Amino acid sequence: MGENFNKKCTIETHEKEGRYVKASENISTGECILLEQPTLLLASDGERRCGNCFQLAQVYCSSCKITNLCLNCKDHNKYDCSKLASMENLNCDLLKRNTECYGIIKCLLLQENPETKSYFDTMLEADCYLEERRGTEIWSHYDANVVKPLLKSNILKYLTHGAEVNEDFIQRLCALIDVNGFEIRAPDYGTMKGVYLRGTILTHDCTPNTQVAIDDKYCMKIYASRTIEPGETITNCYTNVLLGTDERRNVLKMVKNINCKCKRCMDPTEFESHMSTLLCVECKTGFMIKKDQSDKWQCVNCEHRRDSKDVEKMLGALQEEIMKSPNDIYKLEMILMRYSKALHPHHYLLIDIKQNIASALRQILNDPSQCPGRKVYERKIELCEDILKVLHLILPGCISRLKAITLYELVSTQAEYYRMRYKENELTKTHLKELLHEVEQMFRDAIRMLLYEPKDTPEGNLLQTMLQELKYLQTDIKMLD
Repeated sequence: MGENFNKKCTIETHEKEGRYVKASENISTGECILLEQPTLLLASDGERRCGNCFQLAQVYCSSCKITNLCLNCKDHNKYDCSKLASMENLNCDLLKRNTECYGIIKCLLLQENPETKSYFDTMLEADCYLEERRGTEIWSHYDANVVKPLLKSNILKYLTHGAEVNEDFIQRLCALIDVNGFEIRAPDYGTMKGVYLRGTILTHDCTPNTQVAIDDKYCMKIYASRTIEPGETITNCYTNVLLGTDERRNVLKMVKNINCKCKRCMDPTEFESHMSTLLCVECKTGFMIKKDQSDKWQCVNCEHRRDSKDVEKMLGALQEEIMKSPNDIYKLEMILMRYSKALHPHHYLLIDIKQNIASALRQILNDPSQCPGRKVYERKIELCEDILKVLHLILPGCISRLKAITLYELVSTQAEYYRMRYKENELTKTHLKELLHEVEQMFRDAIRMLLYEPKDTPEGNLLQTMLQELKYLQTDIKMLD
């Protein structure tokens, strides 16, 4: 903690919406806005991770009995361990069965430890929207999986501030973690939660003007994804930009208590990307959109209507099919073909399928023993182009990690595909050279978008790979001369 925003930013307060960050001067693309270390690092719900290195772990610390340790780590935070070990009648079995309790225990130990109590006090000042969550599904979830187990575990009688901890206080801590937490990469490339109290001040927008990157030391870097003008609110997206409007808004409302009314959410076409649009089953040519958050979908051509519950049922069935076939190219292609008759080609679930297929094709192309034919290259290129079209529509004018990686996937495949066609005498040397020059320019665009990523991240490592591949490509072009 203690990190500050760029001096070109000011923290303002809105009467209804609370604190937000505004640019006081021009902020350039790629300029760092904030560097921040986490107040807390936690496993994702239901997971058991080492209290020292955060690898997945199944064994427990021999001293405190409830902190997970991997086989490579012998200890963890000394204060936490000794405090927990001193609790003679602690119901460890109950806490082990309810894995979500451990994150709240870490919060309570922050409060107990004189060296970290100031961090805990700062966390309590953050927004958590406790009353708005009361009685909701997420409130009930935490009541069953965190509140009741903690109260029955005997832990509170061993804490200095235990008398102050009741059901509402525990729910408040759960809410603080949800509202101020960011999804971060675990060492095994799974996901964890990090609580970053400065970064969470940024206003949400589904078309943000910043990019968030977190390195392998869990330091968060927030930088401008485009030029930010003086007086402009600095924004971040707290959900997946590749979700449709209803899905994004539901996640934001449930976890962050945000009723998003950004330009993208208020546009039924989502900037003409049609990521939530259906195809009309009546006239076969029109698009069906949902206007004004109503419970009806209506065709813009023939005005045919469809009930929201019917649409939700169809999309739920599709999501289930996708989950059951994550790496099966044949099944995914069949699902894609079937639902392409009901959903717009850019619908977010079809884009999800295309990403899954492209990922599976990458594995085939990277394995020489598979002897991939030209159709594999052509399909991968087609899928990457489809995904890029959507990204350019929903993130106009922004540098983007998603754009950069998808563009790299496209151009690296194109380069190999063009070389293959040249070897088969389908391309002349002059034509190959022209095509490789086009690939080179797109390579540069992809590299430019990753230049601001921290070095100690997968994207930072990918950047080095891309720079090396660009050199090989330039050598190929020179050889053609």
